[in-house]
Amino acid sequence: MADTRVQFEVEDWIRREWMPKKFGQKFTRERVKLSSGGFCDFDALSEDQKIVAMISTSGDKTTSGKHGVGKLQKIRNDMFFLLLVPNVERRVVVLTEKDMFKACSKEVEGGRVPDSIEFIQVEIPQDLNAKLTAAKLKASQETSPKP
Repeated sequence: MADTRVQFEVEDWIRREWMPKKFGQKFTRERVKLSSGGFCDFDALSEDQKIVAMISTSGDKTTSGKHGVGKLQKIRNDMFFLLLVPNVERRVVVLTEKDMFKACSKEVEGGRVPDSIEFIQVEIPQDLNAKLTAAKLKASQETSPKP
């Protein structure tokens, strides 16, 4: 079974270390009431509740090098829920992988992303990145078809 603890460790580092430096305030993981009446758990909500974010550690490509359609679909799903958060000034998708940032930038250029959504690519520390890469490789090996 794939171990997702490293992804949570990366999310925690982004929320605890990177986001406060970038935005000048603390962030927490929060359940937020949506304009549609339901709730959604967001990866980061600013202390002043003006910035809401989802964090993705996914790359754009599968291990076989193909375009990860499901991975981009997950980002689109995140964007939908970000749009349902009322009374915020910024809706952010934080990406750790350059290829996913590039894919999302193409979506923006193609007019397939609402203006109120912004993508930010963050570089995580080298040791954390190495752990993340190893965890992704192991998960990929576990889910790849066996000959």
